Amino acid sequence: MKAAVLHKIGEPFRVEDVPVPKVGPDAVLVETRTCGLCRTDVHIQDGLAYVPELPHIPGHEPAGVIADLGAEVSGLKIGQRVAVYLFDTCGQCYFCRAGRDAQCTQLHGLLGVTRNGGFAEYFVTPAKNVFPLPDTVPFEIGGLTSCAVITAVHAFRRSRLGLNDVAVVLGSGGVAQPLIQILAAAGVRVVAVSRSEAKLDLARRLGARLALRADQPDLAKTVQQFAGEWVGVQCAFDCVGLSSTMKEAASYLMRGGQLIVVGEEPEFPEVDTIQIAQRELEIIGSRNGSRQDFVDSLSMLAAGIISPPISREYPLEQINEALEFLRSGRAAARIVVRIRE
Repeated sequence: MKAAVLHKIGEPFRVEDVPVPKVGPDAVLVETRTCGLCRTDVHIQDGLAYVPELPHIPGHEPAGVIADLGAEVSGLKIGQRVAVYLFDTCGQCYFCRAGRDAQCTQLHGLLGVTRNGGFAEYFVTPAKNVFPLPDTVPFEIGGLTSCAVITAVHAFRRSRLGLNDVAVVLGSGGVAQPLIQILAAAGVRVVAVSRSEAKLDLARRLGARLALRADQPDLAKTVQQFAGEWVGVQCAFDCVGLSSTMKEAASYLMRGGQLIVVGEEPEFPEVDTIQIAQRELEIIGSRNGSRQDFVDSLSMLAAGIISPPISREYPLEQINEALEFLRSGRAAARIVVRIRE
């Protein structure tokens, strides 16, 4: 089969022939149709955060059809359209039993990150992680459930936002866009902040009441005027993850407000403890999501509550061009690699 393989950190992927993976008794072989491209794929190529055993096949937003089933698998069938939950969890630790799957302390693997993933014509995954993809949801959208969509759903659930509350979303990319749709559907008044006019235009179309350039003068004052002098911003979602964006996000918040950190970068926040303590701010991390978040994400896609925009599609043979386009910052929305029609 064809696959995009990373042989050395910092080098381009090589599209080459590799063996089709074997299916264990409790696993599923999926024929990949599409796989989303994410900032995490850039981190893997650069050796940041995750360093898998090499050679490695990335790709953690895949969707496809079941090509083969392990002998012990039930409830699924060959030819079925599916999307895949990423975390191969132990099912026994405190966090698994509490429904916080992404915090599993005995994690067996992470598809496309520590295990070979979806930038290949076939991949193998545990049957427990395979979920039917609704017929109304195309593969290129369904695959985004594994990262962009589930992360947005989980981040919203980490907040306590309600009708007519105000939320600021910093960064308007692949995770922020479905997040804006979820917030708008919940009746939250959304302020989108980005350096990209194209992303701000998209944010408006997706439901943001106010869309502001990150470099415009008096940004905090404009946000405060929108929120109302006696109300303020209840929650800020930092989908970028830089020290500067965390500092900016904290500056918008009302007393007792929530700062939910979604973006991941190797930086240290510039939020001083006096501000955190005296204003009783809450800083909350948010990572991917649970299996229940995944199921609910698919339902929201099927219902049209979430409809993530796609910036470009590339064939597998052009994956390095796709990565360069992502690195350039010109992608207004998610990039998808199409493995086969």
